[in-house]
Amino acid sequence: MPDPGPGPDPSSGPDSAPRYPNDVVEAKNRDLSPDDRKWHTVALIADSLPEKPAQRTVPKSQIESEDDIAMEVLVESRVVAVFRHAGQWYALDGMCSHQGGPLAEGVLRDGCVTCPWHGWQYDLATGIQMINQQPLQESFPVRLVEDRIEISID
Repeated sequence: MPDPGPGPDPSSGPDSAPRYPNDVVEAKNRDLSPDDRKWHTVALIADSLPEKPAQRTVPKSQIESEDDIAMEVLVESRVVAVFRHAGQWYALDGMCSHQGGPLAEGVLRDGCVTCPWHGWQYDLATGIQMINQQPLQESFPVRLVEDRIEISID
């Protein structure tokens, strides 16, 4: 009897759920331990801002405050929006999936960011669009290490 082959692809066909960017990100990135990830320094934390910073620098006083923080950074040619909201750090693809608006310029409220261009809202932790409940923005692990803010996009 001939080998039937590997069978149908479970991610395609009429009964399968659609595939979204975070399906791939969560599968290959979220299950890694922090030691196994490749981390990229996206900002330095300093007591004062240098006159001509070679890299984005965040004042230590801003890190120590309770205020929200939002910044846009470039990591390996990707625009990433990095946020601190309600004491937690988050990183999302920095360009809104609707029409490319700058999410780092959006309003932070109740665990969401609202795109300043057309009002699309995304959950900061997951990238899920709040109206249709689909994960339309990639989300990335973020951490503070000594005097640096780091994210993992790999």
